[in-house]
This record gives sequence, C-alpha cells and structure tokens, in this order.
Amino acid sequence: MFTAVSSFPADIPPTLSDLISTSDTMDAAMSSTAPAYRFGFLRNVTLEGIEPYLRYHMLRMGLRPELIFGGYGSIRQDLILPDSPLVKYCPDLLVTAFMLEELDPHYGLPGWNASHCREELSTIFDALAASDAPTISLNTFIVPFRSETGTLIAAQDIASEVIRLNDFVRTFVREHSPRFCIMDWDRLAHRIGEAEAMDYRYWYISKAPFKRSFLDALARELTKVVLALKGHTKKCLVLDCDNTLWGGVVGEDGIEGIHLDGHDYPGRAYYDFQKTVLQLAERGVLITLCSKNNEQDVLDVLDKHPWSLLKRNHLSGFRINWDDKAANLVELAKELNLGLDAFVFVDDNRRELELIRQVLPQVTTLQVPDRLYEYPALLQRDGLFDTLITSQEDKLRTSLYQTEAQRKAERNQHPDLENYLLSLQLVVNIQVATDREAMRVVQLTQKTNQFNLTTRRYSDHDIARFRSSKDACVYTLSASDRFGSLGLVGVFIVQRRQETAVVDSLLMSCRALGRRLEIAFVLECMRRVVADWGILAWEAEYLSTAKNSQVADFWSTLGFALLEQAEGYRRYRLKAAMPEIDPPSFIHIERE
Repeated sequence: MFTAVSSFPADIPPTLSDLISTSDTMDAAMSSTAPAYRFGFLRNVTLEGIEPYLRYHMLRMGLRPELIFGGYGSIRQDLILPDSPLVKYCPDLLVTAFMLEELDPHYGLPGWNASHCREELSTIFDALAASDAPTISLNTFIVPFRSETGTLIAAQDIASEVIRLNDFVRTFVREHSPRFCIMDWDRLAHRIGEAEAMDYRYWYISKAPFKRSFLDALARELTKVVLALKGHTKKCLVLDCDNTLWGGVVGEDGIEGIHLDGHDYPGRAYYDFQKTVLQLAERGVLITLCSKNNEQDVLDVLDKHPWSLLKRNHLSGFRINWDDKAANLVELAKELNLGLDAFVFVDDNRRELELIRQVLPQVTTLQVPDRLYEYPALLQRDGLFDTLITSQEDKLRTSLYQTEAQRKAERNQHPDLENYLLSLQLVVNIQVATDREAMRVVQLTQKTNQFNLTTRRYSDHDIARFRSSKDACVYTLSASDRFGSLGLVGVFIVQRRQETAVVDSLLMSCRALGRRLEIAFVLECMRRVVADWGILAWEAEYLSTAKNSQVADFWSTLGFALLEQAEGYRRYRLKAAMPEIDPPSFIHIERE
C-alpha cells in the first residue's frame, strides 16, 4: 500500500553513509508487498550517483524505486533495440539526462549554434513519443555560468543559443503534455549555484557532472512527478488569517492597521504570498480559511482591503470562529467531501500547528517562516500541489463547490433523501470519451481516490490506447441539476474478452457522490456494451486502498458474485448480460 508522508524534509541526512543507512532502515520497515516504481535513464553522462537520493525520497513516499540506466551515448539503440533495458523493462518514468558537451562535439567552439543539437533532439523526441513509455521527462540544458565574450555583448553567444535550445525543449513538452514533463536542469543549477551543483573534477574523470546538492534536488523533482502520477497531489489549502494572510491582528489593529500592501515590507511579503494562493486557485486547488477571529472582521478584509488579492469568491469554504481548529478542519473535510490527507494547513502559531499534527496527522502542516521574505515561496517549495494536467473543471472547481454548498442547504429543506434527490432534477450525459474529454479522464484516474474501484493510474498514452482499441471502451459521465453543472465526474473503462466484458476502472469524483449517479452510470454503460459487443457475462474487480473502503461492496450490490478473494483484492462475476436492478427513477439520462 502506498503511504506517503506529509511533505519533504528541509534537509537530508548529513552524509552519504547516513543517507544510505537511513534508507536501509526505511526499506527494512516497509512491507514486502510495497509497490515498486521503475525509473529509466536515457543518458550520455554518468548519473548513477542519483540512486541513493532518489531511493531515500521515494522510500519516504512508501515506494521502492528501481533504476534502469541506458548506455553512455547509445541513445537511439536504447530506444529501439528489443534487448535494451529501457525497452525490455519498460520503466514507469523515462528520464533523459543529456549534456550538450556529449550531444555535440562542437559545443563551446567559437561561432557555435544550436541547430545541430535541435535536429538531433527532434529525432530523439519523436522516437520517445513513439515509444511505449507512459511518462517521459526531458531535461533542459545548463546555460553557461560565465560568458565566453567576457563583458562584451556579442550579437550571438553560447548562452543565448542554449536559451533558445531550452525554449525548444519546453515548447515540445508543452505541446505533448501531460505524457511529457520537464526536469529543468538549468533552473536547478542556477538556483543551487555553480560551486554546489557542478563537479568539474568528476566530469573530466568519469563524465559525472553533478555534486550532492544537484543530485538531491533532481531526485526531489522526480519524486514530485511520481506523487502527481500516483494521485497524491494535495487538493485543498487551508489558511489561518492573522499573521498568515496579512501581518498583525485585524481584531486589534483594524483593517487600516494590518500589514498588507504591494510596496513596503513586511506587507509586500503577505501580498506576494496571496499571489501564490491565487495561482493555486487558478489550477483548481480549493482555498479555505480556518482561523480564530470574528468572522465579519475577516470578511471585511477580503471585501474591502485595497491590497487583499484573496476575495470571498475565491473561497470554497471557511470556519472563522473561536472553536478548536482541529474540529473545524474535520468539519471542512466533511463539507467538501475530501479526505484530511488532501489538506495543507498554513498557520503562524506553532502551538496550533502542533495540535493539528497530534490530532490530525493526515493533514500536512506548514508554518509561516520566521524569515518572512521566504514566505511567498512556501507553497511552491515541496510540490505539494503539483500536477501534470489541468482541465476546464480545474478553473471552475471553486464555483462548483460553492454551488454544492447551495445543494447542501437545500437538503436541509427536505424530510428525506429521496425527496431531496427528486427535487434536484438530475440530468446525466453518458458517452464514449471524446478527444476534448481525454485529458479530464486522465486527470480523474490520477486524482480520484474515494470512489475508485481499482485506483489504476493512467497516463494520456494509456487512455489513448484504450480509446483506439476495438476491444476496449472509455465512457464518461457528465451531470447537472437545477443548481447548475457538476462537470465531468465519472469514468468507466471496459475491455472485451471473447463473450465477457471486464471492467478495468470505475471511478467518480467525490463531489458527485451521494446522488446514486454511479448506479445510473454503470447500468447505462453496461446496456451500451451489451448492445455494441453482444457480451453474455461480466467480470469486475475491487482493489483495496487506504481510501476506497466505501466501495468495497459495490459490485455485490449490483448482484455480482464473488469469485476470488485475497488480501486487498476481490474478483466478481455476473453470469448475465445485465443485473436485475433498475436505475434510479429520479435521474434522467440524455440519449440521442
């Protein structure tokens, strides 16, 4: 079972031997059935030194890494030869590790330009795109730390050529996302600094260009990608208010007295932090407040303060009162229908944070740093909210949750659930996934945890293969009611094996639960499969995780018989084309 810790540590063990020893201890404590994750390195440099760092960070996430290295500079052979380790073992994440010095022997000579490298990379990238690797990470190239022309500003220099080459790499990744992602070597090296990042001695001795700090930073970046692919990206940011969203105490200082402005320190630090909060909201992260204040004081700041970027309409929920913050977080999780492990809580008060750590260890906690100038970067440091995919639903997520609050208020007006569901006037559209919906399908497979029968994580490459197969089909569910749209909230993936249909994946977004949409969805998908394929029986699975226990008996409720059971696994069969169960009468299915 994949059990991630809350966040990355500020520092790794001080020596390489300590790092290896700590990793060995973690490895020994892990279950023998802990999942492995394969990294393949397509390279023209020595990068084996990354292994202890990547192993340490991956073990902390509950995964055992397996590292597979291609040959030095045998890039094309490693991509096409069937006995190549990178082809034979099909890594989960294929990572390029290219240095320009090895890619182009003319690199660094007077008048060098990047045209040859661009052509070479174009060929390599096309071969990568045609490979079976589900996810591929491309590296940028490190812009020289010093200019070959000195103080002279030349019309053309090596640095500008490398920058243009990096733009080419980034453009390719952008156009082929999310299957392709980026490891920005240039950003990492210049952030760490030449002295700590580059090992010129071992570069000349053994083509090993990087020191400990760079290898650790690269390992962290790769681990962030894995977390995103495994569906462990955080979904909700919870913020304290006083000395967190602004400096000072609004109840004592008043709106005019708090520190929050776009010019002067310390108010500028809080202002820039709010910029980061809005960037996360734009990516679909839910923003909530949990603060000990008078509610109206806080709302007045959001509504009236000239420098408050965060407004009331950005919030998916809040608990502003004098109650216990742990209890308030539990209420927010229930209101948003999210697990507490999806929450990141930011506060300036050490005692409040320690309370959350003790009572709600699932919640990731972050403290406002004492060095306030470091605060704006706090939420970006560990990649807690990093994703490889964004969709239209992400931009609408806050409004979708705000509409959900209206539905919950309506629920209180009805004496029973049936009456309430009937009043919603639910309408669903079920169809074979379109090109426009494909990225949302990928996103749901990577993020959905609670109502997910198998929790299989798929890349866009995987979904494309399902969609192109004559023996597979991907269905989507979109829903709306009299309050508005819920968006695309369900995915059903089925495969044909002779006269039997096998359900590969069934999942529903947490915000769509509690309406019996899943029953209507499954029955309609089954009806269409029977009509299209003429199948006579069904098989389905339930794979247990820490979060999907609520669906453990789903197939039994539809009349499927249990065929096989082991720890964390159940396999079911229905010896009929359709279950003997009617769809919910209050749900209208749109049909052409």
